[in-house]
Amino acid sequence: MEKENSNKLKFKEKALYWWNDGFKITKEIFPYVVLGVGLGALIHGFVPASFVETYLSSRAWWTIPAVVLLGAPLYANSVSVIPIMEAFVGKGVPLGTALAFMTAIVTVSLPMILILRKVMKWQLLAIFLTITIIGIMFMGYLFNFIF
Repeated sequence: MEKENSNKLKFKEKALYWWNDGFKITKEIFPYVVLGVGLGALIHGFVPASFVETYLSSRAWWTIPAVVLLGAPLYANSVSVIPIMEAFVGKGVPLGTALAFMTAIVTVSLPMILILRKVMKWQLLAIFLTITIIGIMFMGYLFNFIF
């Protein structure tokens, strides 16, 4: 009988932990989602389609490296970038270019580099960034080729 009570208590503790942790994560992510939706709405409403068509909608070789460089100084949660990406795709940006921008913001942003610097030596960080940037650009070109 004592064992049953201890199992129930453990499950209740786990459930409470899951609930609290889920709430904490949601609370941390929510402002970024709102910011992403807001930026996506601003891009959708105020950035002229001609601007996007002129500079980002071409399938020129330089668009992928350009969006990776544009995304590097920014930082956003991956969930909050989705509405921005949707707005870009809606304005005519190729899917691969939008994916490269989104992935660069999340993985090679300056704040992310500073965080990773705490746990990696500069040499390892340089290798990580090089491989990641090459992978992002390959993904962008591949998706632009396919779609």
